[in-house]
Amino acid sequence: MSLLTQQSLPKTRSLNMALNKVRDGLIGDTEFMKTPFGDRKITYADYTASGRSLAFIENFITQKVMPFYANTHTEATVTGRQTSAYREDARQLIADACQANDDDVVLFCGAGATGAVDKLIRILTLAHHLNHDDSVIFIGPYEHHSNELPWRESGAKVVRIKEAKGGGICLQDLEQQLVTHQEIRLKIGSFSAASNVTGIIQEQDAVAALLHKHQALSFWDFAAAAPYMKIAMNSAIDGANKDAIFFSPHKLVGGPGTPGILIIKRALLTNETPSTVGGGTVSFVSRDNHTFLAPGERSEEAGTPAIIESIRAGLAFKVKSDIGDDAIEALEEKWSGLIKQKFDTNNGIHVLGTPNTKRLSITSFRVKTEFGYLHHGLVVSLLNDLFGIQMRAGCSCAGPYGHDLLNIDEDTSLQLVDLIAQDKRFKPGWVRFNLNYFIEEQEAEFILQAIEFVAEHGLQLMALYEYDQVSDLWLYKGEKAEVLSLSKGLEDAMNLDESHHVTVQKLSIHDKQALWQSYMDKAQSMLASTPAIPLYVRNKSTKALASNLRDFVTKEDFIY
Repeated sequence: MSLLTQQSLPKTRSLNMALNKVRDGLIGDTEFMKTPFGDRKITYADYTASGRSLAFIENFITQKVMPFYANTHTEATVTGRQTSAYREDARQLIADACQANDDDVVLFCGAGATGAVDKLIRILTLAHHLNHDDSVIFIGPYEHHSNELPWRESGAKVVRIKEAKGGGICLQDLEQQLVTHQEIRLKIGSFSAASNVTGIIQEQDAVAALLHKHQALSFWDFAAAAPYMKIAMNSAIDGANKDAIFFSPHKLVGGPGTPGILIIKRALLTNETPSTVGGGTVSFVSRDNHTFLAPGERSEEAGTPAIIESIRAGLAFKVKSDIGDDAIEALEEKWSGLIKQKFDTNNGIHVLGTPNTKRLSITSFRVKTEFGYLHHGLVVSLLNDLFGIQMRAGCSCAGPYGHDLLNIDEDTSLQLVDLIAQDKRFKPGWVRFNLNYFIEEQEAEFILQAIEFVAEHGLQLMALYEYDQVSDLWLYKGEKAEVLSLSKGLEDAMNLDESHHVTVQKLSIHDKQALWQSYMDKAQSMLASTPAIPLYVRNKSTKALASNLRDFVTKEDFIY
């Protein structure tokens, strides 16, 4: 039975019901936050970093999983048997959602995609002893740190493939590099299915087929793509199957509190010794000897696994499967088209990435003024404080791609290291957000309207903010960044009436619209009481501020 719908319904009605179920179950969607300008309803647009929890998943875990919880290393008791069954169900749900078959092994691996890549490298190192002379890893232009830094540290040679002029991996460059390295014993291509910065989608089958043509393995990072795209471990196109894929289920709606996932061809698990040894990986242990299990799921998941987390991952993928890949991709295309329509004609918003390429709604931008860019940290603070909108400032853990997007050459990069030591504002970056497939049109319009407001008026509103070098935050004058205490929160929870049910307060879309309009009205009214943009005189009082590498404006540049 579906988590979302319980009967056969016409397709459109069924989809709308499923989307409403997700919206209604979203934990935190009706929470309010305190800002310098009053309370604001939280509007979350940071799903690329992490998804949000769903009440019906958490209730299922609390009511059906936790009462029967036990370690999975036994099936002799009802609790051990049921917990093991739930976890294996989760493994199968993920396999089905990713079109994996009996030739593939689904492994739960530590902390997100990073944990999965680490597991993959450990497996390869045991089998192939990765080194610079006879192992080469081809990575793409869009990789985030999880799919680049571990390979750099693996001992293998790492070769970065160029971006094609129209976006995506340059197949000509990839083939040239494959030919150049044809004598190398182990060749691997490890590429992102979609960029976590720009949302640009990579065509997978052509790349996988080209890799296999040159006897290279085909690995794919779905960390950014998994919540929004079809995942196909096995392709209908000859030679285009993938040898391994990895991703972070915590980025799916319903996914927070889940481990990384690695799906790998069973044929690659050739090690008699598991990549990590410990409890659960052996069939027998004597005083001096031990025998490992045959290579597979059990041998590669040493120790007590992240049991609840794994089950939650399966449930999050069940939600995705119930809604349907085709429906999700169509909604993503709708949102990415809306973003393009709104921002292409706005000279104050600079959207990063090769234009006119197929993208997810994942978008990174900078705000341009006549004097320079608004600092990305300030833009995020304004969106947070004025509108309650949650976005992310920084380089999105994609430093090399960021250098490309911001046209930072090696000499400039070295100079920036010195400047950052003097002034943290010099850390390169942008603002990133996405419009998740299940949000309603009114919410999407509100988010984009808020960005346009900040692009138009952010320079004037900068007068209300101070930059704090210690926290690296832009704060409203006199404000301190405060957070809740975990210990105090537990004490409060223990004093509440006992309940095992997670509930989400309802706010209708009309209620939300009224709140959003009030925030926009208040933001407009603030402009009247905020000084007009004063005289601009580029500040050169410090070596850092005087640098010709500074492309952003600061309060010190204006005479108030």
